[in-house]
Amino acid sequence: MRLLKDCLQILLALAFLLSSCIHVTVLSQPVQPSLTLVYTRPNGRIGDVSLTPSGELLFSNYPTKPGRLWCLTKGLETLVYEVSKASYDLYGVAVSKSGDVYVSCPYAGEVLKLSRGGGAFTVYIRAGKNIGPMAFAPNGTLYFVELIPSESYQSVYKLVPSRTWTGTGEMTEVLVYTAPITVGGIAFNSKGELFFSDGPRGRLWKVVNGTAVLYVDKKGWSTMYGIVFDEYDNLYFCDWSSPGNIYYLDFRLGLTYRVLDGNNAPLSNAKILVTTPNGSIVTLSTNSTGCVSLSKAWPGTYRLSVFWQNVSVGSFVLDESATGKRNLTCKVFNVKLTAKDSSGKALTNCVFRISLPNGTIVEQSSPVFLPSIPTGLMTIQAFYKGVVVAGPIDVNISSNIDLPVDCRVHSLSLSLLDSAGNRLKNSRILVSLNDVLIANQSCPEGSLTLDGLLEGRCVITAILKGVTVAQSDFYLNSTRTIVLKANVSSSSDFSKLVLTVRDFFGLPLQGVRVSLTMPNGSIAKGETDENGVFTLSQIPVGEVNAVLETFFEKKVFNLRLDRDVVEVTQVFNFSWASILVSTILLLLILILLPPTRKRIAKIIPIEVSIGESRDIAMAYLETLYSKGLMVEEAVEIKTGETRILAGEGRILPQVEKTVDHVVIIVSDQFFIPPRREVRILMELGNPEEDVEKVSRLFKHYSESTGLRALGILVCNEADDRLLSLLRNLKDVEVVYTTRRIIGV
Repeated sequence: MRLLKDCLQILLALAFLLSSCIHVTVLSQPVQPSLTLVYTRPNGRIGDVSLTPSGELLFSNYPTKPGRLWCLTKGLETLVYEVSKASYDLYGVAVSKSGDVYVSCPYAGEVLKLSRGGGAFTVYIRAGKNIGPMAFAPNGTLYFVELIPSESYQSVYKLVPSRTWTGTGEMTEVLVYTAPITVGGIAFNSKGELFFSDGPRGRLWKVVNGTAVLYVDKKGWSTMYGIVFDEYDNLYFCDWSSPGNIYYLDFRLGLTYRVLDGNNAPLSNAKILVTTPNGSIVTLSTNSTGCVSLSKAWPGTYRLSVFWQNVSVGSFVLDESATGKRNLTCKVFNVKLTAKDSSGKALTNCVFRISLPNGTIVEQSSPVFLPSIPTGLMTIQAFYKGVVVAGPIDVNISSNIDLPVDCRVHSLSLSLLDSAGNRLKNSRILVSLNDVLIANQSCPEGSLTLDGLLEGRCVITAILKGVTVAQSDFYLNSTRTIVLKANVSSSSDFSKLVLTVRDFFGLPLQGVRVSLTMPNGSIAKGETDENGVFTLSQIPVGEVNAVLETFFEKKVFNLRLDRDVVEVTQVFNFSWASILVSTILLLLILILLPPTRKRIAKIIPIEVSIGESRDIAMAYLETLYSKGLMVEEAVEIKTGETRILAGEGRILPQVEKTVDHVVIIVSDQFFIPPRREVRILMELGNPEEDVEKVSRLFKHYSESTGLRALGILVCNEADDRLLSLLRNLKDVEVVYTTRRIIGV
């Protein structure tokens, strides 16, 4: 019978063990807190630990006998209590919220109580079971673990006072949980959740709905017995080795989040709203590397909302169980915009007005590169010469954008042909757009190309020697190629005049001023060359009034142009006095202004109004006119383009902001014969480079034209360094002039 009874007990125990095993769950990723060694006891083992309200550690010396209770203060242990009988031991230690200390004596099955006022321990209860580790729940209920050395499982009970409870004596023991594994210690966190350690295996478990869930696996310690949570829900536990150790597990994590845009570039000053596991919200801003950090953060679920330029660019839900670093890739992208005209060419000087997703408005010239723009709707408008030429265009930013923006800006290509279909050369083309003259320039090859034109009514006029030979009027709303056919049907419509001027000795007269009034009223001017000849082609057939002038004489006569080539010779009679005066003046010129003499002089300053500070060349032309110098031709030259500024007695109103230099051919009517010279105008930037450049230009134009050349440097102020550079030049005449800014 006894054998049968023992077998039944074994079967019941196995059945209980099997049923209990289904209540154990191992987390795939247990929490990984940081570990700190708090105390190593040189005098033996440690059974159970607890904390006083003031934060001091109490621990027992189980299984050493007699049982003692110790207090750890500033790294030193102090004896608090020792049982009176050497055969008695102490195991469990628990402290109530009021500061009362409770210890368990497994040998006697008693719980002893020491009130916070001090004094001797008194018997709190006498239980019917071996009482081991103890712990108070947040509601003040005392829990304990039954020690059953002969079995492989232990149970957790709570003590409930009976109706006749007077503060000591018997209490009702209520079964709470039976662990399928060894229990080394129990503890409650601030939420009232029950935890237990599994002793020799060194692990921490959490009881969730009657199931044990592995919470912390063993790391750098041997065993885990007595456990207690502090006010931060971090854990003290004792390692029941010899000597005994007390460790501290800090469950708070070190979390770092790095915010990146769609190109993996860090976003600094991004705002992150972090909702922590306890529901509190923290607002953080990223540093220069795009990072934010959370120190001493609790494990659990975190919800992060990222804002960039006040726009939500990312939401993340993260389960955090270990210290670490994560990258948060947000919806922030790069935007590139390029303005294109109607022919597809990149359009310069076009300004974009961009409304960004956060409501900010920026204005930049094309091409525009905007890095790190938040996701959302972007609105684009393009302005050219103050006119809206594209937009508003709405663009949804959900990725990197490289967008060509088609603008209502056009190009115009013009070819001028004669009646036979050949290029009509040496004409002048006038182009007006919306009644504003935008081009007035010579076309030596009979063609012209204009870029950057707005929409509007366009009128093209072709003039040949003062006569309108072709015209076109149309509305420009796209890139156009225009072919104009001049009303020049045959050579009989035009004549060529060859005018020869000699003195009474039959010698050619150079520099005689010629003025011709054409049949249509237009005027052509010029001078005889070194052979005394003035030639003008493609003059309309009809009566021409001619005026020839020298310093001493003037001849006026009419010509009848009625054939292809008309040749006329005129003779000027000079007196001996005029010859003598001319000779004297010529000698004075040769003496005073020898062509090879080097000169550095300062002329009257150029006055340029603030509003017209870019028209340096035009201001200089006005200065020349005020000095009696006739401007025959002026051109501004920059890379790849030559534009006529003055010619045929007219000066155009526009001067480009940036030119390499300006070449001006002038003549002085007070000299006989009239002196012609080339002046090279350059605004001073870098003295060394510009002095050398004007020297090269001087030689180039002097050699190519055969005329006397003069270099002109325009500067705000001439200092000693500039004058020294000018003096060191050889065979170069340079005039420098200062620019004086006056009010509008």
